[in-house]
Amino acid sequence: MSKDKLQYDVIVVGAGMAGSTAAAIAAREGLNVAVIERGVKPGSKNYFGGALYTHALVDIYPDFFDRKPPLERPVTETGFWFLSDDGLVKATVQGGVVNSDPIDAYVALRAEFDPWWAEQAVAEGAFIIPKTLVEDFLYEDGKVVGVKTDRPEGDVYAPVVIVCEGVNNLLTQKLGLIDHDLKISKTALAVKQMISIPAKDINARLGLPDNNHGMAISVMGDVSMGLAGLGFLYTAKGALSLGVGVTLDALQESGIKPYELLQRYLEHPAIAPLIKDGQMMEYGAHLIPEGGWTTMPRLYTDGVLVAGDAASMVNALHWEGTNMAITAGKQAGLTAVEAHKKGDFSAKSLSTYQDKLSDLFVLQDMKQYRKFSAFLKNHPQFMDIYPTFINDALGMFFTGFGKPKRKLYKDILRSLTSRRPLFKAIGDIIAFGRSIIGI
Repeated sequence: MSKDKLQYDVIVVGAGMAGSTAAAIAAREGLNVAVIERGVKPGSKNYFGGALYTHALVDIYPDFFDRKPPLERPVTETGFWFLSDDGLVKATVQGGVVNSDPIDAYVALRAEFDPWWAEQAVAEGAFIIPKTLVEDFLYEDGKVVGVKTDRPEGDVYAPVVIVCEGVNNLLTQKLGLIDHDLKISKTALAVKQMISIPAKDINARLGLPDNNHGMAISVMGDVSMGLAGLGFLYTAKGALSLGVGVTLDALQESGIKPYELLQRYLEHPAIAPLIKDGQMMEYGAHLIPEGGWTTMPRLYTDGVLVAGDAASMVNALHWEGTNMAITAGKQAGLTAVEAHKKGDFSAKSLSTYQDKLSDLFVLQDMKQYRKFSAFLKNHPQFMDIYPTFINDALGMFFTGFGKPKRKLYKDILRSLTSRRPLFKAIGDIIAFGRSIIGI
């Protein structure tokens, strides 16, 4: 290569959780790393207000908490809320295992956290190039040796490119690592509002002792109007993040507008009091690749690795994605380091990246849950019938005073069978079990 070429040891595309992690790991080992970010700064395009998982953060920076990261509240209560059209059943857990040291998860705002996470990579030696779009790859002898950007004379060279471009994985498609565009049946659109509420009111309304306690709640039932999807509620220090995610094909088939779905959720009689007199700070929408294993591209080729949302690394049932991105980013960075030590950047050399992930929860869980998105699509009653039944059944149980309990239990059973024949309900439960066990 001529001396005037802009040359690095590693190029990382995207400064999200996966990209900044990969850059930090590679730079820590002495490699010259460039992170190309299309936003004005890392996190500038991110509307995420959800949970980050301690195990992944501390794995990258053992002194993570000493670095004073921009976190909101620790998650000290988590679980499911089941909405009917006018009721709510809460199935949450607090204390016990959730009260670990350190706490297992923290609520964070990615628009604040991502720039900080990227700063840690810069401190390790990585160089961030913002406001720059990667348009294509550079090739020599059929192998990727760098990227083309939208800047004048914007070709940047490196023997390893780590693609962390997010859910719109156009570069991954250009490489031929995946043979399709976004599948609307395997992609969810999450719409949310961040609503400013005084911390004391949040604590009082949700029964939290103080600002050192927080919630991460998945919401099922009326929140999605029977469509395949889930709602959520997260507590920031002085705000609530509420939203709902539904698959694109369900939205298309129903004709329901995303903002209508969100507004209906916020006006639910069990939700509206929680946000009373609150001020909307932010409204946003974000695509989530929920196909998992079934939509995962090939993770490597000559000179390239793929990580994070670009590789469909999301576990929809557990709301896991950030920890998968961090873990995959770490393994991608380590693989790039090993490739430089060997002087071999071929697909065969870089295939050890997939081997590493196969030994960890990332690919193991994705394979186990590979049938879950199809299950939700084929069993919409889990988004409608069963949450409503849970509300009715528990409501009858706890108000069944002054009547024979045999009749009470018959009424509860009838509440189910009037909605779903018993043999089909049993079949639904079996199908759910198979979808999460992975058989």
